Amino acid sequence: MNYAIAALFLPLFVHILNVWNWSLGMRGAFQKAPLRTPDTETALPPLGVVLPVRNEAETLPKLMGDLAKQTHLPLQVIVIDDRSDDGTLQALEDAGPFPFQVTTMSNPGQGKKAGLSAGILQLTCDWAIGVDADTRLKPEALAAMGRGIENQAEEKDMFLLPLRIALDASSAPDNLFHLLQGLDFAAMQGWAVSSVQRGQPAMASGGGWVWRAKTFPHNRLHPEIPSGDDVFALAALIQDEKGHRVGWINDPMAMVSAAPMLNFGALLDQRIRWGAKSTQYPRSLKSARRVALAVAAVHLCGLVLMFIHLGFGISFWLIKSIADVLYTRQMAKQYGLFEKRTPANGFALLMLALAHPFFIATTLLLMPFRKVRWKGRPAT
Repeated sequence: MNYAIAALFLPLFVHILNVWNWSLGMRGAFQKAPLRTPDTETALPPLGVVLPVRNEAETLPKLMGDLAKQTHLPLQVIVIDDRSDDGTLQALEDAGPFPFQVTTMSNPGQGKKAGLSAGILQLTCDWAIGVDADTRLKPEALAAMGRGIENQAEEKDMFLLPLRIALDASSAPDNLFHLLQGLDFAAMQGWAVSSVQRGQPAMASGGGWVWRAKTFPHNRLHPEIPSGDDVFALAALIQDEKGHRVGWINDPMAMVSAAPMLNFGALLDQRIRWGAKSTQYPRSLKSARRVALAVAAVHLCGLVLMFIHLGFGISFWLIKSIADVLYTRQMAKQYGLFEKRTPANGFALLMLALAHPFFIATTLLLMPFRKVRWKGRPAT
């Protein structure tokens, strides 16, 4: 019995080791660049923004407004419409004119992958910025991205962008549900960024990244799988033994703020989509597979311990919660999720630590049965 209990604690040890490594990898990961004058800003590389959209009449004009206020304007913005039926293109026209070239086109396929590929092929500049239509940007965001590219352009083909969950580009999440999503996502981003920092990229998010247009792996996105453009694009570099050509834009001014899910059902569906995608990761993403297995194992073993020995089970979850709270608190500060010190911050961290195991278990249990749709289409 003692050996069995010790074995059940082994995944917890692995989890703590992972969290410790991610925390170390994120120390100094954000470094705000010194201010530059307008004259030097014009020397930044031209950037193109590629926006595959479907039913984004409410969100797309807000993002376009953010792009119009950039201190370093995009050279061109390409909007690829995927048969929207909510007036997305009309909303885009009503929001203009814009101080940059805007090109609209119809998605030649179905889904984000085909639209993304078609948009990048239309670019006349070297670098493609990929953000979702429901994201928001600070006025200095593209300038910060340009500086990051300029500093590493000869060495990299892909860059991760700082990405967080928040409705507004300049403030923290506005309620507890949004903040819990932001904290959970920031913890995942810490893993992704620290992996890149170590030269072993494991994960990317299509909500915020940059690609050298001529190296984008158009024919390796697996269109037969509805989601995962970000994962398969990253995997293509790793498969070609070019993982070292994945970089990180470390200026917090480049932060992309993505909209949170509006309710628990939508959040659950989002995580089921992500979980289903993880079962299709290419072998080259072995690090991501290891982390996914480690997360599943630690939750399963903690649950088993609660049944066979309540005292050890409580100790297991207490140790895990302390490690998670300390790590997530670090990520929250770096991603601007805590505007100031308040008791509410500690309450949110505690709530996440307590609720997260149940949420993970619910997601895993429902994954085989819950048929998820995204914007009117099957998502998995």
